[in-house]
Amino acid sequence: MNKQEFRDLQKSFAEETKKRKLAKIMSTITTFLSILGVSVISYYFLQTLFIDKGDQVNEFKMMNQENILLKEEIKKLELELKGINLPTQKDSTEERIIKLEQKIDNLNNIILSSPEKAITIPLLSKDIENLKANNDMQVSLVKEKVETVIDLNKWILGLIFSLLITIVISNLAKGKSKSSEE
Repeated sequence: MNKQEFRDLQKSFAEETKKRKLAKIMSTITTFLSILGVSVISYYFLQTLFIDKGDQVNEFKMMNQENILLKEEIKKLELELKGINLPTQKDSTEERIIKLEQKIDNLNNIILSSPEKAITIPLLSKDIENLKANNDMQVSLVKEKVETVIDLNKWILGLIFSLLITIVISNLAKGKSKSSEE
């Protein structure tokens, strides 16, 4: 090896070393960045999982209730300024009772006017339940039959495969016996 070849070899070796060092540095930097990224993401993910949000939720509920109460008080004050008397709690419950009684009377009228309609709805629901049960039974029977057919197919394919192997082996044995006789 002459000096020129040695210098060329030394130069290529130095370039390869630089490339390897650069690749190693880049690999280290990318590894560090990926570890940093994963740790930041996992930190925020774990922080959102394990932060006790119960206190925040309770505070929010309390603030929401206070807000509702304040809105009601503002409405009361506005109505009082206009000279409108607000219904008391007793009045609102009496109104509710009256509305419920009206609804009950309506239902009674419907039942008394056409009892067939009142009876057909429960009968239809029973029919639907019976159809569902019948359908479920039929589906389970079909599944059982399909499983039986699959098992039979396995047995038949196994039998065909074993017969095929037996035929091939017997033909090979006959071929060997004929070749040994000749």
